[in-house]
Amino acid sequence: MDVLTASKASVINTSSVAHRVFSRFDINDLEVEHGYTQRIAYGNAKLENILFTKELHRRCHDQGISTAAFHPGNVVSNFANDTDSLMRYVYHTPLRRLILISPVKAADTLVWFANTTPGSDWQSGEYYYKRKIEKATDQAYDPSLAVELWEQSAKFCDL
Repeated sequence: MDVLTASKASVINTSSVAHRVFSRFDINDLEVEHGYTQRIAYGNAKLENILFTKELHRRCHDQGISTAAFHPGNVVSNFANDTDSLMRYVYHTPLRRLILISPVKAADTLVWFANTTPGSDWQSGEYYYKRKIEKATDQAYDPSLAVELWEQSAKFCDL
């Protein structure tokens, strides 16, 4: 954290619109022991990326650290290759070229974060899509949920 603070770092997290579609987040079941599916675990993880972004911003922004989470879009890749998701079929048909975007297009927002200035070009602590602040699920804006996730995550890491 000292290096991040001293360098006025930007911490950028890849999230996904899947947090809105698939998440069934329960702070008391972080390992999704009840009702596990690959989609729910993925959606929860992407919501957790947003909550982490917001909590890191709250804890460290006034020390010089900026944060953002973003959805890159649905990318032509081998993603979902081995899942039980219906998206697995989209990724393996000619439709993929119509529905999915190239890795270069998907990287646009990430490259934009890297080449611009937080505070003037983008706002720290927010969730983005296509270089614009995007509305996340209501849970993503719950500060007590972000604090509790942070604290429980620290316990998992023995911090």
